[in-house]
Amino acid sequence: MNTDSCPIPTPQERSFLAIQQAAEQTMLEKVLRAISDATAEVTRNVQYAGLEFEPTSEGYFMFAVQQATFVRLCGGNPDTLRGGNPEVGEHVIRNCRNIIDTYWKSHTAQTTVPRKALPVPGNRSQQ
Repeated sequence: MNTDSCPIPTPQERSFLAIQQAAEQTMLEKVLRAISDATAEVTRNVQYAGLEFEPTSEGYFMFAVQQATFVRLCGGNPDTLRGGNPEVGEHVIRNCRNIIDTYWKSHTAQTTVPRKALPVPGNRSQQ
């Protein structure tokens, strides 16, 4: 018996998964739309204020979502970055490393296109 294989889901499990995946897709679309809206809002307000700054990139807001989500997932306070569980944080980081190693490094030469690095919030030299 192969214990590495996944069991075939029951009809009820398939229905549940379809409902869950639809909700997940809708949620992710809303997050991306909010990031785009925040970027546009900053651009409009900077122009309206007559400021001579480069608009904030979507990457900045993506990083802000990632950081707040990571801290919350670890049980911390995203406003202070305190109170998180380092063991949970290590599991999340390990998961990210596994994605990089499994899906990106092994296929880098065939599937990726170099992209500009995303700016880090608070790092003015990248904005």
